[in-house]
Amino acid sequence: MDQKLSKLVEELTTSGEPRLNPEKMKELKKICKSSEEQLSRAYRLLIAQLTQEHAEIRLSAFQIVDELFARSHQFRMLVVSNFQEFLELTLGTDPAQPLPPPREAAHRLRQAATRAVEGWNEKFGEAYKKLALGYHFLRHNKKVDFQDTNARTLAERKREEEKQKHLDKIYQERASQAEREMQEMSGEIESCLTEVESCFRLLVPFDFDPNPETESLGVASGTFDALHSSCAGQVGPCWSGTPEPWDGEQPCCSRDLPASAGHPRVGGRAQPPQTATGDPSDEDEDSDLEEFVRSHGLGSHKYMLDVELYSEGLKVQENEDNLAVVHAARDTLKLIRNKFLPAVCSWIQRFTRVGTHGGCLKRAIDLKAELELALRKYKELNIEPKGGQRHRTEALGNAEEDEDDEDFVEVPEKEGYEPHIPDHLRSEYGLEATLEKDTAVRGLRTRMRKDEEESDPTSAAAQLRRLREHLPPPSSASPPRVLPEPQEAQKLAAERARAPVVPYGVDLHYWGQELPTAGKILKSDSEHRFWKPSEVEEEVVNADVSEMLRSRHITFAGRFEPVQHRCRAPRPDGRLCERQDRLKCPFHGKIIPRDDEGRPLDPEDRAREQRRQLQKQERPEWQDPELMRDVEAATGQDLGSSRYSGKGRGKKRRYPSLTNLKAQADTARARIGRKVFAKAAVRRVVTAMNQMDQKKHEKFSNQFNYALN
Repeated sequence: MDQKLSKLVEELTTSGEPRLNPEKMKELKKICKSSEEQLSRAYRLLIAQLTQEHAEIRLSAFQIVDELFARSHQFRMLVVSNFQEFLELTLGTDPAQPLPPPREAAHRLRQAATRAVEGWNEKFGEAYKKLALGYHFLRHNKKVDFQDTNARTLAERKREEEKQKHLDKIYQERASQAEREMQEMSGEIESCLTEVESCFRLLVPFDFDPNPETESLGVASGTFDALHSSCAGQVGPCWSGTPEPWDGEQPCCSRDLPASAGHPRVGGRAQPPQTATGDPSDEDEDSDLEEFVRSHGLGSHKYMLDVELYSEGLKVQENEDNLAVVHAARDTLKLIRNKFLPAVCSWIQRFTRVGTHGGCLKRAIDLKAELELALRKYKELNIEPKGGQRHRTEALGNAEEDEDDEDFVEVPEKEGYEPHIPDHLRSEYGLEATLEKDTAVRGLRTRMRKDEEESDPTSAAAQLRRLREHLPPPSSASPPRVLPEPQEAQKLAAERARAPVVPYGVDLHYWGQELPTAGKILKSDSEHRFWKPSEVEEEVVNADVSEMLRSRHITFAGRFEPVQHRCRAPRPDGRLCERQDRLKCPFHGKIIPRDDEGRPLDPEDRAREQRRQLQKQERPEWQDPELMRDVEAATGQDLGSSRYSGKGRGKKRRYPSLTNLKAQADTARARIGRKVFAKAAVRRVVTAMNQMDQKKHEKFSNQFNYALN
């Protein structure tokens, strides 16, 4: 019975399931009902499981405790007698002993324990004083919020509150900074908006969306001229309406006529004319009106024109007259798009996150609307650049350069003019080739550059010049050359063809004679006024350097010998492998001598082949351990790859249903860490660094500052 109880408790607590098995739980309750001794033993087993460092085991053990606590008075007495330890193991009330991983199971355990303790206090709090005291202790001393659905502890709530306060403080500081930035940049933004609006009014002397309620009928005649020219040249066609019976002699074609004349606005209908009062001023106005109509080519007063402007078809042609205005508008809009509008959007986001700067938020929203309106207006203008002509924008702001440029007349290039004649065509034009002249000039420049380098005492050319001065002049007297005989000439040519070719060096330059400055190091004289040694050795002989100048290292790679043998390993199709690798075949391993049928000639190789064949028969090719491990990692099922691994069978987990706490979380950081800190990767890095140090030592071993590193 005891063994069965222990087995049931172990199986229930190590199942890893969120709910208990009903059948096993029924058997456990039956055993506990049999005697108080079995109930006490079950309590001890459950407390032992609650001390395990695995949250899933504790969660299942607590569920069993909750079931037995509601049905047995004896079990309630046992739990209440050690209630503080029970709360530490289930609720994690002791900060020094938090709940073990995994985190999800620990969170579910805390929630279940919080609900259970509250329910126990409501049902059994009056009968069990320690239970009521424990509930009071949790509520007032440990500050456990039983209404909190997340079942957070006091330390967790404090951490979250501190974190939220820290975030609120950061948001408040950012909002204050945004308010200061808005106060500093508001004037600049308004000036940019005013400048853009002025540019728009200069480019298009009328509003995009005219409001008939706010516009007056009396507008200067210059505006009508601009409007008429815009309508005629850029905006679109104008439509003529049918004459009305009450038109009379009044021209109804523009909103630019005086209001007393009773003329309609653009796009509106004409009003009936007013009767004349006989005032002389009216006659003057009629004469001016008639002259105005004739000057604008209307011809007659007996018809009406309706001018409709479409923003979709509005186009502004860039020309020399409006070039400066267009460029100024573009620069200002670029500043708005790249600087002001992102800054205003950032201010709105900061003010919205804080929720306390209402006036600043409203002002920022208004600024954003004005900036977006300016960008939308520029888009509606649809400015077309002037094609086929290069604009000299850099000379627009400089009046003096403009005045100087006006004194010159632009002359087009002459047709057929060739500014440069190639060397191969200069003879056709009767000109001399410039090769010799260019060569002489190039040689003169090279000589001047070389002299400048030699004049610098810190350059390498100056050092070479000093060494050349210490060397003896080459002997000019040479023995007369005797022509060899034909046989000797052939023999010499054969020897020269057979002789190896090596790079030229100092040892070949002074072959067979003593080097005058072999191994000598020249020391520069000290030019200090006081700190100067009394005896100075100008030359120091170094034996290592002298040996390096007298000898050279030649790498002997050996003589190439072609491969004569073949692999001759039997293939699955019955034929023999015909690869001619030198040492190892990539398919069959090390190449060994074989007969015509592919059998090894050496008895040891033959025995090894037989053992390999037996292993293949025991383990089919589709049961490759590496392939099976990859499939197991992808499917999560055990296919038996450990049986075929050479390292032996691994240790089996005791409770495979529980979450493996030793397994590292499969995150991006963990995957990168496994690749970066793998043994092979670390070994490659160490080898590369050692090679770099070795090359550095070989290259700079004779220098003092590198010799100590």
